[in-house]
Amino acid sequence: MRDSQGSSDFVERLEPSDPIRLVVEKCKEVGYAFEFAALGSDVRLTVRMPNGRQGRLRRLSRERARSFLTNSFTEVTYLGDFDACLFKDTRTIEASIQIHGSGPRLERSFLDIPGIRKLNDGQLPLDEELKELRSSDDSGDRVRPGDDWVLDIEQNTGSSYKIELGTVGERFWDFTTRYNRPSMQNFTVYLSRPNRDKFVTLRLINVDVTQHDDALQLLTKVSDALFFEIDLRFDVPLKLAPARDRIRCQRRRFVDRGDASSAEVRAPRTAYSEKPLSLYWYGRSSAGIPLLEFLAYYQVLEYYFPSYSRRDILDKLRHELRDPRFEVEDDAHLSRVLMLAAQAGKGYGGERDQLKATVKGCVTEEHVKEFLEFDADFLGHLEGKALRGVARIDVKDRRNDLLNQVANRVYDIRCRIVHTKEDGGESAAEILLPFSKEAESLGPDVELVKFLAQKCLIAGASKLLG
Repeated sequence: MRDSQGSSDFVERLEPSDPIRLVVEKCKEVGYAFEFAALGSDVRLTVRMPNGRQGRLRRLSRERARSFLTNSFTEVTYLGDFDACLFKDTRTIEASIQIHGSGPRLERSFLDIPGIRKLNDGQLPLDEELKELRSSDDSGDRVRPGDDWVLDIEQNTGSSYKIELGTVGERFWDFTTRYNRPSMQNFTVYLSRPNRDKFVTLRLINVDVTQHDDALQLLTKVSDALFFEIDLRFDVPLKLAPARDRIRCQRRRFVDRGDASSAEVRAPRTAYSEKPLSLYWYGRSSAGIPLLEFLAYYQVLEYYFPSYSRRDILDKLRHELRDPRFEVEDDAHLSRVLMLAAQAGKGYGGERDQLKATVKGCVTEEHVKEFLEFDADFLGHLEGKALRGVARIDVKDRRNDLLNQVANRVYDIRCRIVHTKEDGGESAAEILLPFSKEAESLGPDVELVKFLAQKCLIAGASKLLG
């Protein structure tokens, strides 16, 4: 992003009071990068807001630019990969939160927690019709869904900051990436819709931090401890909500349709093994939980390890027995047969070697290459360094077998998911944590191992009888 001469000329043509122009002037003053995108007669301004070393891009219409100015956007720093802000002028950290997995609506989970109190004035403005409806309600101080509320957290002695949970504050509403903020004429309508509850945030007030890394560390430490204890006491599993606009390596669908007629739904002619197919459906039902999804598909491959890893041993055993010089009375000859039979019984080689044998047994290099090159961004992720300690794939590398590269990457990720350093000393793989940036970028790798699982199921299928 840069302030080009064309951008400067465009700004000069705007009215002096235009909020877009005023935001640009502020950006120049504090050194924020920005750029324009014309949308017919309108314009969108993209500003790189502070967020540690990476920054966070926010696209502003005139209306949102006005809100950013009103709420002193140059005093705001986004925090990590979360939908969270540090407001330096008020020494406040606010972060949107959500509930783990499926369960009750988050706001309803809080309504019966002791200490929650209703804010009669509200965190956000209501239109006159809704105010009149609320004033005629006789529910008193009881908190109902849709009310503004706050839960003050009892502080430890000597703590310098205050902790609150409650409905979103008006200032954070303008900077959140959780939803696309409605236009002002629809703002009060949005608040009054019964099926669109205002979301819940965690607030740390009067914090003694001004830098991104310090604020992020404080937020994660406090939220981890607080949410774990809330889960223990009230059975409400919470987490910090991720930023909606975080850059991720997205999934994409690869469908090998063949000719037009093959796209039609037809009666199945093939039966698939029940156990690995069950694992496959478990992976498909785990969408949105990338580590679990990856492991489910990996278990499909693992199911076929004995079959594919024994093939080489069985070929050797067959050759041994067919050798005309083989003598059943020769103990040395029988020992060789016993050694081969023992290897065939438990699968040949270590787990990485068994995975390589399975990949080579169920898919061709041409199919894998077609799959990898279907999408340039997808391939770019697999070639890049988004995941630490994981083999990269280079489809142009003629010295290293492509199927071995794929197997090595899949196995490295599997080890990072299921292993910790405590399992194997300093040389062991660093654990891949849920909700981390690396885990969120795992989409292409999940698609890759799903593709391999599909190929294994197809290769191991049999004719459907009856």
